[in-house]
Amino acid sequence: MYEIDDITVFCRVVDLESFSAAGRDLRISTAVVSSRIHKLEQKLGVRLLHRTTRSVRPTEAGELYYSTCQSVLNQFADCQNELDRMKAAPEGVIKISAPYALGRSVIAPILGEFKNEYPSIDIRLDVTDRAVNLVEEKVDLALRQGYLPDSSWVMRPLVPDHRITAGSDDYLDRSAELKTPYDLKNHSCLLLRFPGSTRFRWQFLINGKLESIAITGGLDASSSEVLTDWAINSKGLVQQSIWTCAGALSDASLKPVLQKFEPQNLGIRALMPERKGRALKVELLLDYLAEKLKTHPTNQLIQDYLS
Repeated sequence: MYEIDDITVFCRVVDLESFSAAGRDLRISTAVVSSRIHKLEQKLGVRLLHRTTRSVRPTEAGELYYSTCQSVLNQFADCQNELDRMKAAPEGVIKISAPYALGRSVIAPILGEFKNEYPSIDIRLDVTDRAVNLVEEKVDLALRQGYLPDSSWVMRPLVPDHRITAGSDDYLDRSAELKTPYDLKNHSCLLLRFPGSTRFRWQFLINGKLESIAITGGLDASSSEVLTDWAINSKGLVQQSIWTCAGALSDASLKPVLQKFEPQNLGIRALMPERKGRALKVELLLDYLAEKLKTHPTNQLIQDYLS
């Protein structure tokens, strides 16, 4: 393997026909120039330069090597120019996956603003509550809520989240007593179902330990927004992220229950495949999402709720 710096030194010696002139041009000593050329010739096993007291000329092998090196250096220069251009004006496509309700009501507007600031970046947003395979579906980043299993994906926390169990005043007034999560067996629970879903169990913090409680109900949907609407209309209880039902909490359409059993330390996180040298456009979007979610009114609602 040959150092690009050695190639650069060699080409400048040939261009200027002098070790000392090449050294002055590259701001290194003549001794360093001579040492680099000597090591390069040793690696290649051929003499590259004819040296006289008056000038330096490439040998036949040196001319061949010089031609190849010039091509390599030009490619490096073109690549650097392209990278500089990308840094100045990032472009391309970013494919994003987000939970349906969060994606529709929160993420989509932020992505619209991002597009205004970076018009050369195209966004492909998939809003779905199903599990997405990042590699097979070529997703650059997926937004996730709640507890995440250990995985090989790169994960970046973006903003706190909090999950509540809630129902309308009308439903709670006419339903069985609800003091602990175990009382849910006497309630109609609104279920989020889709292929691979495990939402027929709700999680609660009981005696300092996270437990999954089996729940039942006569209404299922593949959309968390539908569940929120049903809960507002007194069809049962729903367990949702505050990000999903912030409006219903703010106007008191839904009332939290079992608050002392609510899971803690949840968050919205970005999940990404393990890739070296992640594209600048993705890093820009991650920073943009983190800042916008931090200043979002729902984040303040969560802070007020937990205080």
